[in-house]
Amino acid sequence: LHGQILNSQNGVGIRDVKLRLDNTNLQTFTDKRGRYAFDNIQPGRYVVTVQHENFNPYRFELIINDSDRKIRKDIELKPAVPGQTTLQYMSQEPKYALDDIIITTSRASSEHPVTFSNITRSEVEQGSFGQDIPLLFSEQPNLYTYSDGGNGFGYSYIKMRGFNQNRIGVQLNGVPLNDAESHEVFWIDLPDFAEDVQDVQIQRGVGSSLYGGGALGGSINLVTKTPGIGDTPGIRAESMYGSWNTRRASVKLESGRINGRYALTGRLTRMQSDGYRNDSWLETWSYYLAASRFTPAHTTKLVFYGGPEKTHLAYNGATRAELEADRRYNPLSHPDEIDNFFQPHYELHDEWTLSNKITLNNTLYLFKGDGYYDQWKADRDLGEYFFDAPGADTLAADLLRRRNVSEIDGGWIPRLSLEHKYGETIFGGELRLHDARHEGTVLWASVLPAGTRPNQHYYDYKVKKQSLSGFVHNLFTINDRTKAMVDLQLQSHTIELYDDQLQNTSFDENFSAFNPRVGLNYRLFDAKEKSWQPLTVVYANLSWAQREPASKDIYNPQDYYRLPFITPDYFSNGAEGGVYTGPALNPEKLTNYETGIHLQWMRARLGLNYYHMMLKDAIVTDNGQLDDLGNLLSANADEVLHKGFEIVTSYSPADFLNLTANLALTDHSFVRYDEVDWNTWELTARDGNRIGQDPEYLANAQANFDYKGLLGSLSLRAVGKQYTDNSQNEETAIDAYSLINLMIGYRLENLPG
Repeated sequence: LHGQILNSQNGVGIRDVKLRLDNTNLQTFTDKRGRYAFDNIQPGRYVVTVQHENFNPYRFELIINDSDRKIRKDIELKPAVPGQTTLQYMSQEPKYALDDIIITTSRASSEHPVTFSNITRSEVEQGSFGQDIPLLFSEQPNLYTYSDGGNGFGYSYIKMRGFNQNRIGVQLNGVPLNDAESHEVFWIDLPDFAEDVQDVQIQRGVGSSLYGGGALGGSINLVTKTPGIGDTPGIRAESMYGSWNTRRASVKLESGRINGRYALTGRLTRMQSDGYRNDSWLETWSYYLAASRFTPAHTTKLVFYGGPEKTHLAYNGATRAELEADRRYNPLSHPDEIDNFFQPHYELHDEWTLSNKITLNNTLYLFKGDGYYDQWKADRDLGEYFFDAPGADTLAADLLRRRNVSEIDGGWIPRLSLEHKYGETIFGGELRLHDARHEGTVLWASVLPAGTRPNQHYYDYKVKKQSLSGFVHNLFTINDRTKAMVDLQLQSHTIELYDDQLQNTSFDENFSAFNPRVGLNYRLFDAKEKSWQPLTVVYANLSWAQREPASKDIYNPQDYYRLPFITPDYFSNGAEGGVYTGPALNPEKLTNYETGIHLQWMRARLGLNYYHMMLKDAIVTDNGQLDDLGNLLSANADEVLHKGFEIVTSYSPADFLNLTANLALTDHSFVRYDEVDWNTWELTARDGNRIGQDPEYLANAQANFDYKGLLGSLSLRAVGKQYTDNSQNEETAIDAYSLINLMIGYRLENLPG
């Protein structure tokens, strides 16, 4: 860490300014030009205090990642006025002033006994060419990503430690992105969003309580750039053309700091692609608008973002024979099978520094989604759509149906951070309200039953959900080498189905959970500058988590075979509907144990960890089967075990070259689970079988260089064999494969104009 301390009135360097890293023995003073430097700071989270008797004090928080080599921070101090030396009279500059300085109360640091990876802004920029966010994470440890269209645009997905993304907690600026009803994450609603991301933290495993509820396999927290922090005033325009007629054009505006207090940034992007698979085209707009206001005690940020999208559906798989005939085959080939959706987001964030040791964060958010997708269905029984029409169950026809959803979500996320002599405590909570209307209509049919017409509803109902959670997170300092994490989390979810216009069905369910989490972080050895001894940290944690079933896992009015006149015993009024009392999936309960070790040298690091995640009543895919919406069917498995080793390493032999690698060796399998084999209709034990759609191993190796304007990256990714369902059928298994990626560029600098 290095930089210069300047007088805010004349820009002259200030000598003899004291800079101290709190809770360490590290301190330094500026020279006669105001320059300072700290050498050999180990990765971690620090608070830096800046003091001079003739100037107001200044404090900022610094997170140094494993990949950081040099961080520069210049600071302007305001001359002191007698009687005005408290925190409220500190510099008008916010307490986080450059891209390299990261402040947040919703992420782990190297002092936390959890397993995590950080992705910096420079890494995001180097890896992004407009593709969906999950594809940026494809080289992270034990993550598996893919997209429906095959080229990284449109509907994309991510799996972590064998868990689907509906069991991964995803936040953007601390705001949940998981759908309230299905827990899914719809990355397609964030096209070209990597342009706005400042950094990302990925926690593998349950981790700490900082991310709220709903996270089993892990958590992903994306943080967008704050206007006025490290940006340069100007307008930037970009255009791109690539394979499969992929086009991207964007324009971006940054104001820089206005009068020292305000800043604006905005971006507008247009993206189109034919997709790798046949009939997987995409057309989308994307926008991002943010404004900031800075005062000595407050940093306030207002964020708007979204992107209306239109894409042809491509979620169905293909058989080996179909792929051998046409590698780009897409069974959803009807021209009207199109998805349209728009979900604008609105966020207000405020950070209030109450004192040197107390910070209050508040976030208010609102997002409203409206859209639909159309599906072509051939030779369908019309009795499944026109329930009351005489003779409908004797007719079959081709039809085009529309599934529409209109929803609104809003919430409040408060956080209070306290530093005390025993360490740090964070109190946090979240209130989230969700309300949605689901409609299904038959737009057209080759034959219509007598007395019916097109655009007739075959389902129409509403779902309301209220989520309330609270936590206390403690990171205690036991001694100068040991940190202890003690977290307590409470969560409650109430899901209500109501206003069913066709079947008069309803349900009202509540799911509550108490999730304690504990861990220890111990610094075994300190680094020695003139020896090979690395900084060595060992950690272990034990965590519990629960996740409530999705709304459709309780009762799904879109499923014809669960309607009251088909299963009258499941409803209080029988065939007339009423309250649903039939079978439903149970909440899944996870016990997660982790232990690991990190070794850090000056130019190298090595991390090794083991995880053991036992799930009770695990909600798993039902033998890989899809419903007629393209969604995987779900079932409760008595016990499922996710365990494995993760290895992460990096080495920088020179300043311009960085080598990284990671490896995950996994065993994710059923301990006790009986399911119906849909080929034989017999109950079959899957005990000991590997879960479907989960690679046996994931490995990545990468070389990045940046030398005199020439930059590039060479990477290798190896993915192990995976079964398409829970039966371990070798005939349908996907063989292991490897990918090689190469990127080369040249940076032009000091151009005229």
